[in-house]
Amino acid sequence: MSWAAALALARRFWWAPVIIGLMVALALTSMKVDVRTAERDKARTDFAAEHQAHRQTEANYRAASAEAQRQAARNVKRVEAEQIAITERTVNDLKSHYADVDTRYERVRAELAARADLRSSDPAPVSTASDATCRAYAGTDCDGLLAKLRIAERQAWNLIKLREWAAEQAAVKAEPSARLILPPDGTGSGQP
Repeated sequence: MSWAAALALARRFWWAPVIIGLMVALALTSMKVDVRTAERDKARTDFAAEHQAHRQTEANYRAASAEAQRQAARNVKRVEAEQIAITERTVNDLKSHYADVDTRYERVRAELAARADLRSSDPAPVSTASDATCRAYAGTDCDGLLAKLRIAERQAWNLIKLREWAAEQAAVKAEPSARLILPPDGTGSGQP
């Protein structure tokens, strides 16, 4: 084939190289589109999974927060109940001691009142020999001395019980135990 024939053939089929080039460009573009479509679909899937994981994390945090609030409320009720029980027990003990002190005071007062002569040789329930002795010790008569002793004993019981009450109140665990925080399986999802 000569140059002239080749040139005539090229003039006649001038569109063939263009079509071949366009087909190659189309094939390359199609492959590129397929790759881009796959990347887009993967990105959408990854985004959806990430978004779902984020929503699940938020739900988990909300559930954990709600559980923590429930546990805190239970803990507050437990601490309050323990403190109320301690207070009631202490008050009841103190009332019992007050009753004992008052009974003893009334008994000694009655015994002193029954003794007509404080100067007798019988030993007095409160080692007093006379009203003058009571005045020397307390600056008041024997009844007044007994009243002061009664008040002093009641105040001593007040201080004793106050110290016991404060120690017991301080011993109440305000923080929840580990059993309330994590269940035995350690997942954090169980109830105590």
